[in-house]
Amino acid sequence: MDVIELLPRLHLLRFPVGQACLWRDGGELTLVDAGPPGSGGAVAEAVTALGYRPGSVRRIVLTHFHALDRPRALASFRRLASLDTDMACFGHGDPVTTGASAVLRKAAEDHSAPR
Repeated sequence: MDVIELLPRLHLLRFPVGQACLWRDGGELTLVDAGPPGSGGAVAEAVTALGYRPGSVRRIVLTHFHALDRPRALASFRRLASLDTDMACFGHGDPVTTGASAVLRKAAEDHSAPR
């Protein structure tokens, strides 16, 4: 994986397939997308190489899931939904600013059932 500084506060994490971005806001980071499946360790290494702790990632923005890997996407969504979340923003509608964790958990349950 390559780590490329696009702006002083924005880094591109370029994987052999796919990419992610890290945005720095003060001492906290936002991860935009998460790279391909299995790249969590590489993302943590990039965060550390940039001088931060992995716990500095306070927000994760997922712009999309790939339908080709729906089972893994759903598993990742279920793991993310298990975290305490202050806000959830979806592609349509207003951000959920109250009870976001419960909304995400319900969405994970609804979309994890076999169809």
